Amino acid sequence: MTPPRAARRRRIRADSLGPWLVAGAVSWIGVAWIGWTLWQADPRRAGFDLTLLLEAARHVLAGESLYDPAMLAGSPPDAVELFYSYPPPVAQAMTLLAWLPDGVVLVLWAIGATLGVGLVAALIARSRGMHPGRMAIRAVAVVPLVLPFAIAVLFGNLDAWYPLAYGALLLTVLPGAGAGTRTWAGVAVALVSIAKLHPAPLLLWVAIVVLRDRGGPQARVLAAAVVTGGAVLLASLVVGGLQPWLDYVLVARTGAGADLVDPRNIGPVSLIGQATGLDQAALRWVQVAVALGVAAVTVLVALRVRQPLLAMGLVTVASLVTLPVTWYHYPVALIPLAIALTLWHPAARPRVLLAAGILVVAIAWLPLTWLAIAVLLVATAEAATREARGPAVRLAAP
Repeated sequence: MTPPRAARRRRIRADSLGPWLVAGAVSWIGVAWIGWTLWQADPRRAGFDLTLLLEAARHVLAGESLYDPAMLAGSPPDAVELFYSYPPPVAQAMTLLAWLPDGVVLVLWAIGATLGVGLVAALIARSRGMHPGRMAIRAVAVVPLVLPFAIAVLFGNLDAWYPLAYGALLLTVLPGAGAGTRTWAGVAVALVSIAKLHPAPLLLWVAIVVLRDRGGPQARVLAAAVVTGGAVLLASLVVGGLQPWLDYVLVARTGAGADLVDPRNIGPVSLIGQATGLDQAALRWVQVAVALGVAAVTVLVALRVRQPLLAMGLVTVASLVTLPVTWYHYPVALIPLAIALTLWHPAARPRVLLAAGILVVAIAWLPLTWLAIAVLLVATAEAATREARGPAVRLAAP
């Protein structure tokens, strides 16, 4: 039976991309204007994290050490001080872009990371039987309104690529995930874990799930991650030899002595330090406890939590506090979860929007970021509960 004309019109209006395109144009023009203003500031404030990577890459090309001589000499920095502290493969890979002007790289960085969000949104939509192209456009249009992502793009953070990496792993627990998706996920998770270290609990979760299931779909993810990690390490040694890694060990050891308490650091150890006034020695033991807690939560989730989105949400949040420093832009890792929730569990949409709204307010008081994360996890848990009670659409266990 043909639906009434009024109903068809309402459906067309609901599916229209016009409002999304307008919102996206306004949002991205705003981000571009802010970026240009920050770029023109003295000292330049846009793309500073990306500049560190490019400068380190140019040191590689010049045959120089990647790391600050003061840190190599044992002088600990502040937690928020700007210095290159990534493993050698990051700078070595960035040599592919180091010949370009910093501003051009920043624009390409922003475009690539944004297209990554669109790709993940499209693939999640396809898993739900929706039009992938339309969902990609909507995601690209509104993602600058997720302030942590806008900041990651403006500063040129590696975190801007988290939605692509974390989203790749999330796709492996959705219907329709094939061998190619799992291979891509293993590669992505290995690369982001090597580059940033703190996402490593994702690999632990995958490994425990493989042990739990004595193989299963995640075995391909683990295999791809192991092969990728080995290939990256081998390539790094071939390109730069052992010395960059020896320097990295010294820098990591020196960095462990940095002051962890800063209002811009929303990691648990920093918040506890601000609230209690504990000295650095005591706070380091607190961080040890936090890291052990992350490992314990990750193992427990792998063994006990079978609802895929809830498992991914818990492991993702745990991975954000593995190290002592957690920045405001780290929660961009949860963007794929938010997209999956809105598509697979429409009842969760109000809480997802509430979480995004809280993130906007959190720019004025950063600890509110954890409230936004908590709201998103509550929405995920509620969706898992509804699913367990027998919804019309059930996701496969991870």
